[in-house]
Amino acid sequence: MALIELNSVSKCYKVNKVENKYVLKDVTLSFPETGLVSILGKSGSGKSTLLNLIGKLDDPSNGVVYFNGDNIAKYNEKKLTLFRKNIVSYIFQHYHLLENQTALYNVMLPCLLKGDSFSLAKRKVLSLIDDFSIDEVILNKKCSLLSGGEKERIAIMRAFINEPQVLLADEPTGALDKDNALLVMESLRKASEHSLVIVVTHNEQLARQYSDRIIHMKDGKVIYDEKVRLISGRNDNKVKRSLGGNPNWYNKIIASNFIKRFKRNIFSLFALMVGIVASMVIFGFSNGSHHSISVSTEKQFDYGVASISKENKIKSDESPITLIQTLRSSEEEIQELKYEYDFLHYCLSYDYLVSPALETFINEDEIQGLTYTPVYSFIDSSIDKSLLVKGKIPSFNTLNQVVINQTAYDYLKKETKSDPLHLYLHLKDNKAVTYYTDDLEKPYITDYFTYDRLVEIVGVVKELTFLNTPKIYYPYVALDKYLNETFLNNLSEYQGQISWKERIMFAQDNEFITSYSHKVFLKNSGDVYKLKEMKEKLDDEYSLNSNALTIEETLFQLVDAASVGMEVFLVISLVGTMMIIGIISFASYNEDIKESAVLLSLGAKRDDVAALYLFENFLLGIISLVLSFIITTFIEKPLNSLIKHFTTLIDIVDIPFKSFMGKPFLFPLIIIVSALFICLIATYLPIMFSKKISLKEVLNTND
Repeated sequence: MALIELNSVSKCYKVNKVENKYVLKDVTLSFPETGLVSILGKSGSGKSTLLNLIGKLDDPSNGVVYFNGDNIAKYNEKKLTLFRKNIVSYIFQHYHLLENQTALYNVMLPCLLKGDSFSLAKRKVLSLIDDFSIDEVILNKKCSLLSGGEKERIAIMRAFINEPQVLLADEPTGALDKDNALLVMESLRKASEHSLVIVVTHNEQLARQYSDRIIHMKDGKVIYDEKVRLISGRNDNKVKRSLGGNPNWYNKIIASNFIKRFKRNIFSLFALMVGIVASMVIFGFSNGSHHSISVSTEKQFDYGVASISKENKIKSDESPITLIQTLRSSEEEIQELKYEYDFLHYCLSYDYLVSPALETFINEDEIQGLTYTPVYSFIDSSIDKSLLVKGKIPSFNTLNQVVINQTAYDYLKKETKSDPLHLYLHLKDNKAVTYYTDDLEKPYITDYFTYDRLVEIVGVVKELTFLNTPKIYYPYVALDKYLNETFLNNLSEYQGQISWKERIMFAQDNEFITSYSHKVFLKNSGDVYKLKEMKEKLDDEYSLNSNALTIEETLFQLVDAASVGMEVFLVISLVGTMMIIGIISFASYNEDIKESAVLLSLGAKRDDVAALYLFENFLLGIISLVLSFIITTFIEKPLNSLIKHFTTLIDIVDIPFKSFMGKPFLFPLIIIVSALFICLIATYLPIMFSKKISLKEVLNTND
């Protein structure tokens, strides 16, 4: 049985929608297992097309090409790869060498693809150099630096190196002088004793000198098939089928491609680094923000100060609106709260008489924007004295000495252009309070409360500045004592001596003088978590309001909103990174498409060719990961310092390098796997979904 058979094979190309041009038409041929067969004919007669069909670089439009009785058009990808790797070898008219690789590597490549080690492949190459007048100096040159004749001989050596069962040669002597042409034909003749050698040539003299058979072609048809001599050889080669190539055959190609595309790779590297660093910082922000806010917001001098009110909800059947009436809790209700939440001081609210917005003067100049804020006492554990940064905390409770926060200090320093410590502030407030009687002759009695005090700033506390206001802190127990010792003149004349504290104490719970609430203060500033728990546990009947807790909740909402925005940005940036890498990989793939076609024709798998670009990007991914971890490690502290400077939030970015979810080094592992997965998807998908290479078309491009 013939080794190769062509049965009524035709090949045509579309000229336009209705017209086809036939390059081959109804060709029927058979080829034995051995011998040297030359195909002669003018340019355009179909010689090279015939060779492409035999070698499965192209498929026939009609007819069948058989190898050992199998229709090669039906070969699957795996069988086709083995066919090219183990059975057939090419000497291309235009060499089709890997120009950026050395001549030695080009000749070794079929051996490496078949599974040989580098040392064995090199020994095989060196055993051939004398037959083709090639020295080691030429072998160590890049193919781009070789002459046409040298390239021709290197291409022929590459075809010979694995002793193929079928050797297809397209004008193998076209670029050679007479001596080298004879040398090559002698080698082909020798190879034909054990293999089938099919040579396309214009040189009829050489064909008649060395061929066993000559096929003459014209206009795509075989016009004459002559036997020059009897073919006596027999193919006794045992084809060693390789299951896989040397896994390191592509290292040199990856290295040269990496260098060749250096600027492009730097851009990819930068895109990956931006995505990875952004991912880690955003994750660190999400991971550390809540803890940071919880810790940072406790750094408020009045953190343990709140007000508690009773809420009476009024619903109407005629309206969907629910009205809420705010009342001061009764004494019995306060006693119940004291029993359940005994970590608080419960006090009357004096906010109506002494409001947070007092008129403030320095000399005769009014200063706007300062808030008069109570703490329970200057001398007990209800305040965090570690917040003091300048001056002192008063050693006794007095209304004549105050502490201000850093925000107020900076504000006053700017306004007065001097150090505010030990500065005196003049605080003023006036209120009219009316008491309604049952006496028709005197239905109401009005008293006037005047708060007029000169106070000295003796200390400055450093607290959370984000969303905070300039504050003046005073002791509430001192105000309580002052109001207990200050009397209402007119009301006292009417019903006996009564202090302002008593006036508030005995007022109706819905009178505005009560501020509709009680003041509560933590007994110990370290029990801030209890205040949060209390707020969560209180039922709808009560409302607990704290400026510090409001700031904390606002920060949580801002951070959550920022986290969502950052996560959206992160997704967009990662998609953008994948697109950039994918576009660059696809551009590189198209740029090297002829090189890829050469590798496929030598028996490389399509997956191996795609892996060239995958490993190149994996290398970029590994480098970018290393640089990103270094950069992120170094910027975490400066970034936190910068945020702390503007917001006083502590360690808001906490990247869990060492431990995450109780697992050591889990987070870096997640980042590494994610980055390499991005490289995999971004590289593989564009290449796999691209149109499969037509070897014949690609190899003929720019020839």
